[in-house]
Amino acid sequence: MSATAYEVYRAARERVVTAASRRIPQASAASQARALGLWRGKEVKFTNEAQFLLVLDLGILGPVGGHTRALDREAKAGDYPEGSDEARVLAALSRAAFTIFRVGGAHPEGGIMAEDLLRGTPLHIQDQVLARDEMQGCAFAGRLMRLDGFEMTCGAVAPVTDEVIEALLGRPAPIQPTPQFLPALTPLMDADVAALRAAALAEDFPARVYRTSLEHGLFGRLPD
Repeated sequence: MSATAYEVYRAARERVVTAASRRIPQASAASQARALGLWRGKEVKFTNEAQFLLVLDLGILGPVGGHTRALDREAKAGDYPEGSDEARVLAALSRAAFTIFRVGGAHPEGGIMAEDLLRGTPLHIQDQVLARDEMQGCAFAGRLMRLDGFEMTCGAVAPVTDEVIEALLGRPAPIQPTPQFLPALTPLMDADVAALRAAALAEDFPARVYRTSLEHGLFGRLPD
């Protein structure tokens, strides 16, 4: 994928995701915010856009609480000519899979190499933020969509630290001060990988991962 193609797909992704976000029913938004701990009184509360994007991610691509995906609503009601960039991105988003991945070095064809920690497979991800040098060795959770043999994020990713992994495995670690720089993830033991894979079968696993990352301060201060 050339840099130009990446920009085209990224722009198309933003258009599709923005359109789909407008089709999240209020009841679904409330369910997603509650699952993330971002519901206060009768409204979604957040302190930065990254936190709000997690609510949208769930509502669009994988809602908890038995709600319909807003992406499916958009696919039925939107206008996406066959063969258009938006139609290709819409199809890729509909198949996007949630995972936890560790960022590696630069890929010779552009983007980055990464390791899918849940599936044990290599990834080739196109993403400008993840390609920064300081991201190497760090881990993130989110949905990845495949286009032209490459992976792209779907708009929301959550930082994953050793403490987040421990909490997901039922071994809660003390909440650490928010790091100035995201630390590299310690290599996982085989037994821990197996436990995470089993946990990932649950429908609410993405929400659990996002909430754990939020609670560990990796998205900044939480709303009062």
